[in-house]
Amino acid sequence: MIVDCHTHFNNFDAYDAMMTDTQNTGAGQFAILVFEKLTAEPDNFKLPHGLWFKLRHPDRVYLFGGLDLTGTGQPEFPLVTQLEALMAAGCDGLKFLHGKPDRRKCLGHALNSPIFDALFDRLEQTQFPVLWHVGDPPEFWHPDQVPLWAKKNRWWYDETHPGKAQIDAEIADVFEKHPRLNLILPHFFFLSNDLDRAAALLARYPSFVLDLAPGVEMYHNFTRQHRRARDFFIAHADRILFGTDIGIGRHETGPKRGWMIRQWLETTETFPVPDDPFMTPDERPDLKGIGLSPDVLEKIYSANFHRVLGRKHPKPLNTGAVKALLNELEIRAVNSGEGPSTAGRVLREI
Repeated sequence: MIVDCHTHFNNFDAYDAMMTDTQNTGAGQFAILVFEKLTAEPDNFKLPHGLWFKLRHPDRVYLFGGLDLTGTGQPEFPLVTQLEALMAAGCDGLKFLHGKPDRRKCLGHALNSPIFDALFDRLEQTQFPVLWHVGDPPEFWHPDQVPLWAKKNRWWYDETHPGKAQIDAEIADVFEKHPRLNLILPHFFFLSNDLDRAAALLARYPSFVLDLAPGVEMYHNFTRQHRRARDFFIAHADRILFGTDIGIGRHETGPKRGWMIRQWLETTETFPVPDDPFMTPDERPDLKGIGLSPDVLEKIYSANFHRVLGRKHPKPLNTGAVKALLNELEIRAVNSGEGPSTAGRVLREI
């Protein structure tokens, strides 16, 4: 069994591509992640898309729902109430992307702002899983170091964005205040270039785990310190999850990114990064796999994710609660001036 803990579904037209890519990866189960809503733009909140997909594949799809943060801190948008609605509907976890520097800038609130305290307290109490993107590759703050593929996507930061040190300080404060979060840190928490720090983080916070979704820089960093990386994966085999990040944008990712990760984990071959607009072109050398044993692979591919979720199968959806949630999303969209949304379409299909 392979579980892909990190995928996205933002476009109904990408349904066939999503099914094909997960099948090609070998994923019998996969988690669809929904970004939080930060702006009142028409139909930019993809929670209905995730619910739609899970309704069709209830035995395969885990859903990490997102929150509407456009009214953060206002009484009509209580975050804990939104969380409870996701849980009641049958979501399996919560997705945050507002730790990414451009979204942190858009949000306008620090990651450790008191407006999130009640939410984090509730997440600790319930042990509801959270997958939280925090930061980005360090080179994204240095224009002369940004890889070619990132330049093409305009993925770098200037002085108008929070600096890396600021984001690091904010999330460190969250960790100190809420050390029992059931937390998945994707993209290896951007620590692939500092495995000592990664090991210290895992030792300090026993409920935190890392996922392997590219950021392709992590595989270049691992290849550069090949033996050290292999030793790390063996020593921390119970703290790492398999993820691919397929489905970015309107499902613009290349079809071979899942197999790239598997080839790196399972073999000792040297091979190029496959064509993918979020990984190539890149001037860095080829990757070299670390050839892990079957028992280690089994933990990374499925056992660790099932442990974090507390179950081997997705949580069943509650039809009544799903309808109530979609109805609330549709009302919010209309009242905010966005107009009818995908929530209404999915509601009519149930």
